[in-house]
Amino acid sequence: MKEKLLLITLLAFLCLQSSFAPPINSTEALIEAMHKKYKGKAAKNVTFTQYNTHYEADTVKNKTIWYEAIAYPNNFRIDFGELKEGNAVIFAKDSVYNFKNGQNIRKGAFKNNLILLAGGLNFMDKDKVLEELKNAGYDVNKFREDSYDGREVYVVGADKGDFATAQFWIDKNKLYLVRTFEKMPNGDVREARFSKHTKSGKGWIETEVLFLINGKKTQLEEYKNLKSNVDLDLRVFDATYFGKVHWMEKSK
Repeated sequence: MKEKLLLITLLAFLCLQSSFAPPINSTEALIEAMHKKYKGKAAKNVTFTQYNTHYEADTVKNKTIWYEAIAYPNNFRIDFGELKEGNAVIFAKDSVYNFKNGQNIRKGAFKNNLILLAGGLNFMDKDKVLEELKNAGYDVNKFREDSYDGREVYVVGADKGDFATAQFWIDKNKLYLVRTFEKMPNGDVREARFSKHTKSGKGWIETEVLFLINGKKTQLEEYKNLKSNVDLDLRVFDATYFGKVHWMEKSK
């Protein structure tokens, strides 16, 4: 009887505590909640093999295999096809480097917003996250609740019914990214749908991403052989070491 009363008391206490949880009613409050849940807990890096299905007018065009590594908050590398071919792109902090046949053919300023939203923000201070979101074109003052794919979500950046303005959608329960919209320079609207999340460290990572342009499928990404918190040499994101250091060499 005492054990039952103790259990009831404990449950009542937990319910009372949850009732005092601060409401998530702004972008700032959302970032604070995400940090409380994942900052210092989510995996610091991941590596995986990406199987792509490319579409043209919603019809399968071809398929490719890429090899990818991410070190949060802002280092990301994609090797297109076999390593010996030397075709890759490296996003390092606020720069991008493109390689073809082992040669650096282009470099310039660029920030990968999807890495920020899909995990990078858990490795930055709140004020830095808000600054990065604003710089990326998201109106952080626009915040609402909505529903998507049978779940409740938070939406940052656009009013309801507006799918042409830069915005991102966060799962209300798990607090991870599930959807984005952005307008491309040519006026097209690109949508990305993030799904089939799996545990990564004490956080989550999507294992499937579908990209659409103006509502038509362009690319389906499926992540396999995913490894979290690996011994990753950060020189793989340094363009000066391209062709000399690669994460796959350690994973063999």
